[in-house]
Amino acid sequence: MDRFILKVLDRHWHSKCLKCNDCQIQLAEKCFSRGDSVYCKDDFFKRFGTKCAACQQGIPPTQVVRRAQEFVYHLHCFSCIVCKRQLATGDEFYLMEDSRLVCKADYETAKQRAEAESTAKRPRTTITAKQLETLKNAYNNSPKPARHVREQLSSETGLDMRVVQVWFQNRRAKEKRLKKDAGRQRWGQYFRNMKRSRGNSKSDKDSIQEEGPDSDAEVSFTGRYLLDS
Repeated sequence: MDRFILKVLDRHWHSKCLKCNDCQIQLAEKCFSRGDSVYCKDDFFKRFGTKCAACQQGIPPTQVVRRAQEFVYHLHCFSCIVCKRQLATGDEFYLMEDSRLVCKADYETAKQRAEAESTAKRPRTTITAKQLETLKNAYNNSPKPARHVREQLSSETGLDMRVVQVWFQNRRAKEKRLKKDAGRQRWGQYFRNMKRSRGNSKSDKDSIQEEGPDSDAEVSFTGRYLLDS
């Protein structure tokens, strides 16, 4: 006959019968419950505690963890999915949408490979002088033509509809860039001229002051310029 009877979940247990539902270790001092089952501390948090974003297993509160944004990881799960290297404090990495981790070196290598493959697979279209002239004339009429105009151009030139669309996009981007460069050159010339003007004015001021102490001629410049981008 047992000397002690334990009371858990409003039920009475022999001391030898109160065991963890998972590992079957005998529970003597403390136990955790969920529903009608009882667990030791470690197994309870493995089942119902914070889940590791990599292995989806529970993390006991006594374990050291790693965090990436709102995700929590076991130390051994906090590793690159490509090279399997465990990431340490100070390592740079990328967090994927599915909470997986990729170290910076492997991410950039994969990115370069994907870009190279994309470039190799992308077909290049050669536009003849006659086709180019037709596109330029259409661009002069409308830099951003409607769909039916692009369809007509595709029919006239024999170029794919997508090729026509991309040509107009590139043409608009090029023209915008040229206008921006022209504006930068204009303002650069403006400031160079202004600098020369100030230099000449300073020389004039110095020569006037050399006339003698009785001269009250003095030149000063105060300017504020607002640049419209």
